[in-house]
Amino acid sequence: MTEPYRIREAAIWAQARADYLSGLSAEAVCRRHDLGLSAFRRRARKYGWRRSDQVEPPPGELDLNLYSDIEMDDLAATARLRLAEAVENGRATEAQRWRRLAADLTRQARTFDEEFFQGMSREEILASLETMRREIAEEDEALLGPPPED
Repeated sequence: MTEPYRIREAAIWAQARADYLSGLSAEAVCRRHDLGLSAFRRRARKYGWRRSDQVEPPPGELDLNLYSDIEMDDLAATARLRLAEAVENGRATEAQRWRRLAADLTRQARTFDEEFFQGMSREEILASLETMRREIAEEDEALLGPPPED
């Protein structure tokens, strides 16, 4: 049985266009916004949504500082999520690549932790981590305000 015809608001199509032009695949955009792939491709062709038309910054002018606060553990977790997505969608070769990347990032994170906490006892490490978490929470609260009540 085919799915019923779905009409989406203009705001959804605008967000889908922005996501696609920012680099997401057509399949990922359709999953995110619950759009049909053929309808998305038809609209993209009709309105000229082409990544090749996007203005690229000149080489060397990319500001990579926006990635400065991303931890190796976070990158490894993202790679594991992409691995799960690839497995779920039956893309075995892509899943293998994500698996290798996740393992490599996890190794790098462990190596960093071993060097960073070298010579510290388990209790000292736990206390240091708790201090870091508290400082991050305080910085977040100073910037964003108190967390919402549950």
